[in-house]
Amino acid sequence: MQPSRLWLSARLFGLFLGCIGVGPAIARAESAPPQFALPLDCKINVDCFVQTYFDHDPGPGVRDHACGVLTRDKHTGIDIRVPNYVSMRKGVTVIAAAAGTVLKTRDGIEDIDVNKIGADVVDKYGLGNTVLIDHGDGWVSIYGHMLKGSVKVKPGVHVETGQPLGLVGLSGLTSYPHVHFMVQHDRKNVDPFTGVAEDTACGDTSRSLWAPATLAALAYRPTGFLTAGFSTVKPDSEAARNGDYDAAELPAAAKLLAFWVDFYGQLKGDKRVISLIGPDGTVLARDEAIAEADKIYLLRFVGDRSQAGFPPGTYRGTLVLTREIDGVPTELINIEKRIELR
Repeated sequence: MQPSRLWLSARLFGLFLGCIGVGPAIARAESAPPQFALPLDCKINVDCFVQTYFDHDPGPGVRDHACGVLTRDKHTGIDIRVPNYVSMRKGVTVIAAAAGTVLKTRDGIEDIDVNKIGADVVDKYGLGNTVLIDHGDGWVSIYGHMLKGSVKVKPGVHVETGQPLGLVGLSGLTSYPHVHFMVQHDRKNVDPFTGVAEDTACGDTSRSLWAPATLAALAYRPTGFLTAGFSTVKPDSEAARNGDYDAAELPAAAKLLAFWVDFYGQLKGDKRVISLIGPDGTVLARDEAIAEADKIYLLRFVGDRSQAGFPPGTYRGTLVLTREIDGVPTELINIEKRIELR
């Protein structure tokens, strides 16, 4: 999918605000901004992950608040995702990040990967099923891409911090399940990590809008592991993310065995090693590569074929991703998964 399509969400949000009648900024005395909690009922970096940050680069390039590249051009929110569609179907609750009054909601938009239907179909509903909360003094928080039919609140209702708003979905201009969390002050987009819209010193969170405990939990991670598994067919990214390869064991009579990994935050120059290892420790397949480009989100796999099938036993798959940081090779991902063949 073309990245420029996804970034339309932020631009289209202005149209959404216009449609709901949010008025112009009103001059007022300065007051303390709200402090936001995590807008999902999940454990960060375990069953939910920050995949895309606010873009602070004023030009066509990208730069997140830590001077990394986990953002997209003109991305004005924070994307907090769940690992895959399986997690989405189980239900992950979107919650109010701070107390306030519900300003506007939208529901009824289908949960479909935009790559399957085309961005033009959902352009005018870029944020999909959405809730806006007014926190007073010009502060508004926005929760986008929620699950169709899950929105629990109505305009005019007061909500407390942590109150359920709906569920993580795949509605609008998106290709993976997440909540697009935005903060605005007087209709100006603000990065909750820095408390400002403008660029700041790398990693400066001294004015962060996150509550202290939330900010600590959201410590910047440039790269992370999402999910992994095994299949007896060539892995397809959509099938993998849909849980099609989640069997607890596989038949030893299979002619092909593959190990796939889903992760985010690869940078050009990273060393990536993916291995499939048999019960006796033999390496059946191995892919060692130096990344040629930055990738926010990717799935890779290795596999082995055998017309006679595979010996029963425990097979292992591993991913090791190494990055040179200040001249020192540093492991950022080192995971192992196992599967029984019977």
